[in-house]
Amino acid sequence: MLKSGTYTQLAPILFGNGCAGQAGEAVGNLGCKKVLLVSDEGVLAAGAVETVKKALLGAGIQVIVWAEAQTDCPEDTVKAAAAIGRNGSVDGVVGVGGGSVLDTAKAVSAVIPNDVQVLDDIVLYLSGQKNYANQPLPVIEIPTTAGTGSESTFVAVVTSEKLDCKIGLPVPPAYGIVDSELTKTVPSYITAFTGMDALSHANESLTEQTNTPHSDLLAYEAIRLIKENLPLAVEDGTDMEARDRLAFASNIAGISFNESGVHIGHSAAHALGHLYHIPHGVCCANMTPAIIKFAAKTYPEKMKKLGNIMGAKITSDDPEVIGTQAADAVRKFAASIGVKTFKELGLSKDQVLAAKPMFYGDPLCMAFGGEVTEQDVTDILTDAYEG
Repeated sequence: MLKSGTYTQLAPILFGNGCAGQAGEAVGNLGCKKVLLVSDEGVLAAGAVETVKKALLGAGIQVIVWAEAQTDCPEDTVKAAAAIGRNGSVDGVVGVGGGSVLDTAKAVSAVIPNDVQVLDDIVLYLSGQKNYANQPLPVIEIPTTAGTGSESTFVAVVTSEKLDCKIGLPVPPAYGIVDSELTKTVPSYITAFTGMDALSHANESLTEQTNTPHSDLLAYEAIRLIKENLPLAVEDGTDMEARDRLAFASNIAGISFNESGVHIGHSAAHALGHLYHIPHGVCCANMTPAIIKFAAKTYPEKMKKLGNIMGAKITSDDPEVIGTQAADAVRKFAASIGVKTFKELGLSKDQVLAAKPMFYGDPLCMAFGGEVTEQDVTDILTDAYEG
């Protein structure tokens, strides 16, 4: 019997090379007449902001550009952008950029109509104890990297000043536009670790408590596409066939983890990223093999299938063998595309283990579809460092 579960998709997705040129029509259909376009300096310089702005203006939509988003979506940047949007009386928000930009855009869309108390009470919103007094403005997400899948997920990951950690504010997108043309200027190293972020989403969604056959289907396909196309895009950023498939993989991995969830790896990645300001995808790339090895004890068949997709050629049915071989395949894959290990980044084992209290205290850690003990957390961090 197939496992019972509910699956859905948060928002419509317009997918295709060059489709960012249709942003004006899409935003106009949501009833927006004046939007805050959220981005960062790098994306602005690469030309993606101008592409989207031109499409919006062509549809008669007024645009205020704010391109000061920062890595990990610090709370103060959300406040700054929201103040500009509120003063400009915008009725929608458009995010154009990587994961931190898209998270910022989502958070801004909630803060503009509700003020900064949203950020103070983020735990209450995330836990469902509190609802927005005013609905967030429609937010349209246009990724320029193939990794985060934020255009299809319900949270904005914000760095909270009050809590001194990274935490999710629930803000679903109204619409997503996935245009691989916008990813072709992304440098190879960023292409590599953002692709590993998407792989981590797919991997963790397979073993989260609420996974379904539908989320599993999307996860396995995302893993296959990433395995086949990420090395090609890292080697040649102008390979648009590879870029297109990666953009699709990132999106369906996002749908999969939004429907199912992420767990231990993201708990650790949020903690380590917050402590040492390491890019999220790099943290995920280092954590994923250790998560696979741990998850194989409970889900040997799933990790065996994942490992074989990644080229491991696993024949054993022993969970320990499966976990080791599947983990090694992913670790070698990450190394082959140039993602640095924690050791190569200059971290010590003690520094990695210092993330344990924040990691084990994160509710995401307990979203794994099985038991997670304090010793497991120590073992996973150790394996991620020494593996």
